[in-house]
Amino acid sequence: MFHTFRVRVNNMARWESNTIKIIAVVEIAIGLALLAPCAIALMYGEDASIFVWPIPILLISGLLQHLFFKTGDTLRPASGMMMVFIAWLISFVVSAIPFYLYGFSFTDSLFEAVSGFTTTGASVMEDAVLPYSILFWRSFTQWAGGIAVVLIFLFLMPMMGIGGKAFVNNELAGSGTYNFSLRLRSAANNFISIYLFLSVFEVLLLMVSGVGWFESVTMTLSTISTGGFMAAGSNMADYSFIVQVIVLAFMFLGGTNFYLHYRALKKREFSAYSRSQEFVWTVILFLAATVAIVAVLMIASDDMSSIDLAGTSWEALFTVVSMGTTTGYVITDQSLWPLAVYAVLWVAMLFGSMSGSTSGGIKIYRLLIIKSYVANGVYKMFHPHSVRDVRMDGHSVGDDAVVSATVVIAMFISALLVSVFVLLVLEPEISISESLGLSISAISNSGVNIGNVEYSGLSGASKIFLSFIMWVGRLEVVMALLLFTRTFWTDLASDVRGDVYTMTKKRH
Repeated sequence: MFHTFRVRVNNMARWESNTIKIIAVVEIAIGLALLAPCAIALMYGEDASIFVWPIPILLISGLLQHLFFKTGDTLRPASGMMMVFIAWLISFVVSAIPFYLYGFSFTDSLFEAVSGFTTTGASVMEDAVLPYSILFWRSFTQWAGGIAVVLIFLFLMPMMGIGGKAFVNNELAGSGTYNFSLRLRSAANNFISIYLFLSVFEVLLLMVSGVGWFESVTMTLSTISTGGFMAAGSNMADYSFIVQVIVLAFMFLGGTNFYLHYRALKKREFSAYSRSQEFVWTVILFLAATVAIVAVLMIASDDMSSIDLAGTSWEALFTVVSMGTTTGYVITDQSLWPLAVYAVLWVAMLFGSMSGSTSGGIKIYRLLIIKSYVANGVYKMFHPHSVRDVRMDGHSVGDDAVVSATVVIAMFISALLVSVFVLLVLEPEISISESLGLSISAISNSGVNIGNVEYSGLSGASKIFLSFIMWVGRLEVVMALLLFTRTFWTDLASDVRGDVYTMTKKRH
């Protein structure tokens, strides 16, 4: 019976469009997701109507698109990129509606929504007393955004042939776009199950450690996604040491390439972590940054003997992992730290953690590619006739990956400089260092402003601009800027004409 019903539903599809089909799934998913904060609102006697309004529109629209369109075997790059842009736009607009209906301004609502779905965690509401349902929705947007980021960059982009072969060992991504829907469905099922497992595991550990169920859930949603939203008025420093250890562990897991989790949990290849060059170097760099911060704090202290070395080391390690994974939790007052520590943290935030993770930033694997390329160049200066490949995890990396890494790093830095300049124009009263901190926080999706500037005190124009920078950083700059190129729109127009021709031909 179920099979017959499914066949009839599939036969209703008259047109073929991967873009519309996946957008339909996004609309249905967000519509169903809004039921969760509705339940929380009813549980605590709050106004659930602010979450209800978008649900019928999303479900009806998504269902109609899902019924009358079917997926194809291929997805062209321009169409795929437009699909990603539209999906982000729908996510931002819909997630902003509850904030706006609750009473926040349009700019504050949009800022909070973009910050959530890009897993940035910057907030204009930190000091506000908010309903439980709003707090839950803030954290849930980050959790959903984390899933989207993993699927987009670990599978969708490589399937479309965009961005070079960044993940050389990822057989799930494939090397082409054929059997697109089957590949994406398989990837989504595998990695969402891992994401859910890690989330449930963290909730249980936090509850066993004495954290209330609501705080455990919202904290988990913001930790595994490396988002960093906290319940209004709370701080990670308020929790016990064991809770901080759990949070640090899952921040790091969120900042780890999820393909490594897949190999460890699904294939029982636990040695995948130690064999990953990027994983090993991420651990090394995090530890080196921790040692550097402790050394700076000791040198800057008037009395080294008065420093609690164990406590300082823990605060430094937690902060480095938090900033390096672009989560943004804090357990100490960083405003008391010297500027040299700020510099270390800014670098950690900008470069982020591992590829294929929920963290933002440039990613460590790009640094390793450039490192290997430069090392080969130096070696060839002494051995001109030698032939050496750029290698990652024992595999040769092609010139396209080297070019891609170089371009992304250059574009990140360029976008950062532009952001600093624009913020200095929009907010003339802030200093260059404060503008730099805000810009790094936004483009790296860390959300932490190391300084005295509050997001709530920024002008509406600055909030809109920083929202744009968060989105640009989340799409690793180059992908976002494709939207503003003539080539993209030319290719998209060609794709649309081809789709229209195909649909017309099949109807006749």
